[in-house]
Amino acid sequence: MIYFLNTYNKSRHTFSHLLSALLLVTITLSGCKYSSDTVTSSGQADTASEADMTKAGTEVSNNDTYEEADNTTILNNGEPFDGSVILNDNFDGSDYIRMSELVEGSSVSNSINIYPTLSVPTDITFIDGNYYIVDCYHSQIIYNDDLTSPLTDWFVLTDNASSGYSLGHTIVSDGSVMLADDTENNRVLVFEKRSDEYTLTQIFNEIGNKPHYIVYNKDTDAFYCWSSYSGEMYIFRHKENDTRMYLTNVITIQRLSDTYVRSFTINDGDLYFVSGLPADGSSNYASQILKYDLYSFSRKESYNVPDNIAGMVQLEHIGDMFYITVSTDIYGNQDAATMICAPSIEDISSGNYETVYDKYFVGGGTPYYMGLINDTWYLTEHRLTDHAIWSFDTDTSGHITSSTAIY
Repeated sequence: MIYFLNTYNKSRHTFSHLLSALLLVTITLSGCKYSSDTVTSSGQADTASEADMTKAGTEVSNNDTYEEADNTTILNNGEPFDGSVILNDNFDGSDYIRMSELVEGSSVSNSINIYPTLSVPTDITFIDGNYYIVDCYHSQIIYNDDLTSPLTDWFVLTDNASSGYSLGHTIVSDGSVMLADDTENNRVLVFEKRSDEYTLTQIFNEIGNKPHYIVYNKDTDAFYCWSSYSGEMYIFRHKENDTRMYLTNVITIQRLSDTYVRSFTINDGDLYFVSGLPADGSSNYASQILKYDLYSFSRKESYNVPDNIAGMVQLEHIGDMFYITVSTDIYGNQDAATMICAPSIEDISSGNYETVYDKYFVGGGTPYYMGLINDTWYLTEHRLTDHAIWSFDTDTSGHITSSTAIY
């Protein structure tokens, strides 16, 4: 994604950006919220051949390099900056924007999950002996120590009734606290372990516009939460041996401030943002994967991507391969949903990638987030009634060797 496009690119993308903006307004207002009957403007699925996709990818990747993008404005707590965002690994509580709001008493659902199936699961992870599933459309996070148990045997960590939690997407832990994005409420919830149970003890309100993805990074000892519609990264930390959370930084990438970006990936000191769709009709940028330095947030690379995979969900580097889940094409059409892999992002940019979704995961749904649990990878998906969560194994090179439907 780049700052200034030449005249050719503007004319080429104007219609698609306007159409995708209309679709986003009507069907993606709440982050992952896509209707199962979404189709293209012609009412037909995207049936481009492999040759067509390769040609389209090459056409995009051969555009100008747009060096102007190096001038993208990055703000740290509202001010331009030049340097490292996190200066040391041991946060002492002396430099921060605001502390969390404490929840009086503590809040925990303590209920059994009543739903026999999942409704748009977005995340699965393993924390402190339990599996956690973010059941997005049921507005709840459930957990259990056995991944083979019926879903009605799982417990509810939080839900709309107990905390107002609404359409969240991810939950992570650093071993002391768990943080979950509360997408529709623009909040981040903080859970702590009390009497062998995790309970809601802290809240951060006014966190961007639909916070959509949160990770913990051990190297910087910080939580990173992405505001999917505003181009803002919220960074949270706590002091050693103290669970009180602090919001320490808000990094604004103005290049992404009008684009719906579903996730980011931290890999070897770099920060990758997957290609997203314009949040309104004003964007003039090409569809791209952007690579930034994790510490300075300076842009290092940009990779143009074909229109048919423009609405990406997540990128993961597995072995020698890069995997990307795709929700829609540039028009917001979910019939283009797939999962692809290639040895490099440059290959993906040129359209030289392998499609693995139909081969290993049946196909027909919308693959979403991937996650690693005890050497096994997991994939969430929606739009299918029979499959919602998969596990898959890879060889040492990163190629998928087998997959299993879990729920």
